[in-house]
Amino acid sequence: MDDATPVRAGTAAWWLARTEKADDRQRRRRMLSLDLIADTALSVLDSEGADALTMRRLAHELRCSQAALYRHITSRDELVVVAMDRAVGLGLHAPPEGLGWRQTVEWQAHSFRDFLLAHPGLVAFIRGTERLGPSSLSGMEHSLGQFIAIGLSVREAYATASAFATFVVGSVQFNMGVDTADPDEQRLRRRLYEGLDPQRHPIMVANAEELSRVGSREEFEFGLAALLDAIEARITPRRPGP
Repeated sequence: MDDATPVRAGTAAWWLARTEKADDRQRRRRMLSLDLIADTALSVLDSEGADALTMRRLAHELRCSQAALYRHITSRDELVVVAMDRAVGLGLHAPPEGLGWRQTVEWQAHSFRDFLLAHPGLVAFIRGTERLGPSSLSGMEHSLGQFIAIGLSVREAYATASAFATFVVGSVQFNMGVDTADPDEQRLRRRLYEGLDPQRHPIMVANAEELSRVGSREEFEFGLAALLDAIEARITPRRPGP
């Protein structure tokens, strides 16, 4: 790669470059830290939304100059990547002890989904570029251990952990701004389905009442169960007999 070619924030090359420069950054005496910058960015996102997240606004919130901020983060794109990795770390919690593998994964999926629902401003920025950050890698290491322990290969464990992360984030993104549990939303959906052309949408017209009551929570539970069932089916033949 040409040294003059900009490295896209969030790529492996970008994370490696940050890691290699970490010692130099730590040797410099500064009041700012990446965690403080990321936490402040997340606070702005939570309280005011994406449009408010600018380098100027962040410097104002941190009470520092933009020049000082740019010594840590060189662009808004980099800021988003670092902040999202920080958010992943804040959203990952240890499950209660004594759960089986399936109950553990269920708990973790619900816990992370609840975190995202409580911080909707973050969801639009989670695009996978944070997956190579320190918090995300810690979560991946834990997930790999979980899934390898139940009989999946390393490749299968990695794909499984990624599938769950994609499913949880996608389930929240897909329903952003729509409260499917709201009675008015359900009533209007029923009217919408009932008003469709019965020649083109015979099933939806005939089942408008029932379909209007299917909420995002039910969709999530069904999808989560389907993923868990698929893992169960994959590992069951491999388990040693009694």
